Amino acid sequence: MWTTKTQKKSDKGSVHLTSDLFEFRVENNKRKLFIGGKKFNIGALNFKAHAEFKEPKSIHISKERGQYFIGFCYKDDVEVAEFDGKKFNADKYSEKHLKRLRDMNEEHLQKVVVGIDRGVTIPVHAGHEQFDFSKEQKKHLSKADRYIKRLQKRLARQVKGSNRRAKIKHRLAVHHAKKANIRKDFAHKTSRSLVNGFGQVFIFEKLNTKQMTKKPNPKKDEFGRFVPNKAKAKAGLNKAILNVGWHRISEFLTYKSVKLGKAVFTIHASYTSQECASCGHTHPDNRKSQDRFNCVSCGHADNADHNASIVIKNRAIKLVLDCGTQLDGNYLSSSGRRGVRKTTRGVKASFRSTVEASKEMCAT
Repeated sequence: MWTTKTQKKSDKGSVHLTSDLFEFRVENNKRKLFIGGKKFNIGALNFKAHAEFKEPKSIHISKERGQYFIGFCYKDDVEVAEFDGKKFNADKYSEKHLKRLRDMNEEHLQKVVVGIDRGVTIPVHAGHEQFDFSKEQKKHLSKADRYIKRLQKRLARQVKGSNRRAKIKHRLAVHHAKKANIRKDFAHKTSRSLVNGFGQVFIFEKLNTKQMTKKPNPKKDEFGRFVPNKAKAKAGLNKAILNVGWHRISEFLTYKSVKLGKAVFTIHASYTSQECASCGHTHPDNRKSQDRFNCVSCGHADNADHNASIVIKNRAIKLVLDCGTQLDGNYLSSSGRRGVRKTTRGVKASFRSTVEASKEMCAT
């Protein structure tokens, strides 16, 4: 009986080597990686190190787009000394910071807590600071999109298995990698500016990006015929969300904050864009446009992203001061009077009561 193995569509591959199968040496002022054991010497590889490093116990060699990359981890003495030589525990680290924050008053918390609002038009808005792709980055992203669109049309006309098709696939992978590198570069620079700039505690909304970027379900009418479900518009929104890299920014900021003794927490994301930072009034009419916020109750006008960042900050401070606050990883939730309930049902119920009360106030 013949069995066939499905061939991979890409040239990606990787191998994991332990310390007895590799060695770093410097020859002729060039750093080289020697691979192989005492009996079987495979050879040496020249590589470029982006930073100084210590001898690792294992390395990970990966191949992508015809290029080879080396990745590894090693112990950092600074990080070990900071945590008293004990194994780092994320939950204990968050609890330690929360306990320290509870000893502060509200005035002090206003100085050390930074609310961060993530969006599509402006990727990151932290207080009065906003972070967006530079003009050069936007130019390179749009240029890569044009090349990808052109190459996809050429790829559709190529014969499967031909050499020309393989070349087109490689060029496509290069342009996709350029876009990925730009997004990663933006996430690193933004997280570094935030952690080195101001604030000791950073607050994000807890966003489920995977759920937010799902395809819409097909719709049918009463006769069983498919009707428009705005799938094209949703695809454009999904692409814009994934292009910004919300999760990567928060991930990079979290590990960089740990090294500097700072902390990152998340809160419930319900109605942060509709709540007024001045009076707390929540209503959909407060934000009729993408960039402007105008409260229908007190008349407070502000940039929508800046208002949302202040709301996130104020909610986090209330949760810190609330004795009923619970900590799940780095997620702040509370069932107390001043906190926001973790369940969606409780949030919707409180929102309905707020909207009904606001309607009565507007009617009177």
